[in-house]
Amino acid sequence: MTVQRGRASTVTDLGDGTVLRTGGDPQREAVLMGLAAEHGLRVPRVEQVRHDGLVLERIDGPTMAKRLVRRPWQAHVQVAILASLHERLHRVPLDGGSLLHLDLHPENVMLSPAGPVLIDWTNARSGRAEEDVALTWLIMETSGGLPGRVLARMFAGRAGTETIRRGLGAAREFRLADPNVTDAEGTRVRRARIHDG
Repeated sequence: MTVQRGRASTVTDLGDGTVLRTGGDPQREAVLMGLAAEHGLRVPRVEQVRHDGLVLERIDGPTMAKRLVRRPWQAHVQVAILASLHERLHRVPLDGGSLLHLDLHPENVMLSPAGPVLIDWTNARSGRAEEDVALTWLIMETSGGLPGRVLARMFAGRAGTETIRRGLGAAREFRLADPNVTDAEGTRVRRARIHDG
């Protein structure tokens, strides 16, 4: 049985084509994943909602982050996928706003044979699209080292620096409120600035 531990959750391969992902609010997460799926976004199929987590379809394929390590020359393609996922996600209406993922970065995109699959919906909620876009930029800029900063610059060129600038204040607050953000990351988050060009 393979167990992977992230900052806020644990994923256990159950060996039958499913995984158990613990952490967060499983019921709310399942509802929002279902909403995304209804609007054509690829998400893991929810097999069971438990009190402690979700039993999900296991997605075959690497994360976008792993693909980028092995094939860095594909960075422009992967950044285009990230921007496209945002566009499609934010067309989903929710509670007077748009559906936001609020953790959409290369570690949370699985590159399956059928196309990209967006995982880890713990933070998802309604809000303004630019907050989600800015948060993706901020995570890559402050938590991905030099490769992350390169991706962040490419993503800004694709998603729009003005969009990121409009959402950056809210994204910064959201990131700094995350108990899993290290002190060093927090310092970088406070200092991060988006530049044109």
